[in-house]
Amino acid sequence: MLMGLAGFTVIVGLALLVSLFLLGAGREFSAKSPDTEGKLAPYACGEPIPAAKVRLNMENFFIYAVFFMIFDVLGFVVVTSMHNPGSPLLPLFYVGTSLVSVLALNTLWRS
Repeated sequence: MLMGLAGFTVIVGLALLVSLFLLGAGREFSAKSPDTEGKLAPYACGEPIPAAKVRLNMENFFIYAVFFMIFDVLGFVVVTSMHNPGSPLLPLFYVGTSLVSVLALNTLWRS
């Protein structure tokens, strides 16, 4: 048992050393461009955007997060319940409940 763990530790250590070496070599040999005013600007396009124009709509983010959570749980339940083919009612119940939830959220979101 200890031999397997030691071998795994050696492999992880070698992988870490090789990746650090490749990272250092990439930084050393990569092409470097001079720092211009546009490159140092806060946005990639280099155009100044006033803070008043930048607005976050957290309500839309919350709706998307809830939709993601519904489909994430639905996918997990359906995939794990396929292992037990004797009970097809549980995935059908979750699919129906998710459909009702999505329709209710969609109705609330549109109003």
